[in-house]
Amino acid sequence: MPTILPAESDWQTGKTLSECTQFMLEHEIACDVTFLLGETKQEVRAHKFILISRSPVFSAMFCGPMAETQEQITIPDIAPEVFKILLRYMYSDQLSLLDPHIVMETLYAAKKYSVAGLVKACKTFCAENINVDNACLLLDHAYKLDEQELSQACRTYILKNGERCLQSATFCKMSRRCVEKVIEADDLSACELSVWEALVGWAEAECERQGVAITDVNIRQAMGNLVYSVRFRGISPDMFAKHVSTKDILTPIEVADIFRFYLKAVDVLEKFSTKDGRMTSVHDILRCVRLQNFGDTWFYFIKYNGETDAISFTVSAPVVLRGIMLYGCYKSKSQYKITINVTDASGNNLLSDDKTVETCSDEQTFDILFDQRVTLAPSVKYSIYVTITGASSYYGCDGQSVVTTGDVTITFSNCTGSRNRTSVKGGQIPGLLLHSCS
Repeated sequence: MPTILPAESDWQTGKTLSECTQFMLEHEIACDVTFLLGETKQEVRAHKFILISRSPVFSAMFCGPMAETQEQITIPDIAPEVFKILLRYMYSDQLSLLDPHIVMETLYAAKKYSVAGLVKACKTFCAENINVDNACLLLDHAYKLDEQELSQACRTYILKNGERCLQSATFCKMSRRCVEKVIEADDLSACELSVWEALVGWAEAECERQGVAITDVNIRQAMGNLVYSVRFRGISPDMFAKHVSTKDILTPIEVADIFRFYLKAVDVLEKFSTKDGRMTSVHDILRCVRLQNFGDTWFYFIKYNGETDAISFTVSAPVVLRGIMLYGCYKSKSQYKITINVTDASGNNLLSDDKTVETCSDEQTFDILFDQRVTLAPSVKYSIYVTITGASSYYGCDGQSVVTTGDVTITFSNCTGSRNRTSVKGGQIPGLLLHSCS
């Protein structure tokens, strides 16, 4: 096809070499090779001279012993808009990317034709623009392209922002291997019920991709061994009964075995993970300290004779209850056996946890991290009940009824279930350990 020159007779004056070559590309001036791109085989023209000078793959294609002699070259695996981005970079060293889909397809094209500068630019763009909406998509593409550093960056972001990434639309589009890499991680920052619900959503999408009906049986088949990465010990019995056992995704025998595990009739679950709840980085913990001081006379010690310490509270914004702070023994050392329950205003038990810890008088307080996370909703009254067996502990005082931590305000109130001197003003449970939902 003959070259069609632009209307202006002097388009070279005042332009740099890069600007001239890009002008020639855009107006198809003196092009000597044509590419047929994608499924539609759309024509895109370019100059062999530029391609040879910028890519060892194109150099081998046009100058090697098996040099291409055809005037038209078919490239079915690269879309026209992606190939144009590749050409624009080769002609001008300029890159303009906004869509994560396009940047990963461009990275694929850049790797295919060994355009090292574009490969680096794409990876840098991805690493600097990871967010909740695209993290799962970028991880999936990075894994397929064997970009380990980028894969790790995406995975780290997803684990740190687990709750929101699990709920993102792109989680359901990930490959099985990438889903596994996320939900098997100990440091996934998400409650276990969210992991289960995200896996169910992914399996439903997988059924659609396979063209089969979305039924509980097909969902389980789509899950395969992924289901064994869910840590059901991290879901309270009440939540398991309401949100898991009501479906037929797990077999009746599996449901019965998990309930037996909850009732401590068995110590292990066959195939299913019995690991502790997911870990939260200490740097991500928000400490809500309600008792500002502790007493130093005999009156300010708490004895434990089977009575319960309790406190009620509400939160101003969604937040995850990750654990509590407790006072330790005031003299020497002691082993504490602790039973903790968390309920909502209706009396529903959201968490039951048993712990055994060693305490000493050198550390006035210690942290208890729960095996599961409890997601708290605004304006709902929650209560924490703690029963301790062990030596007398310190007694907190100067209590505050309203404490703001981060973006969340916690309002404390007396709990009618408190039988061991704990109240808003003083006693046990000096603070809450929270984890932001944002």
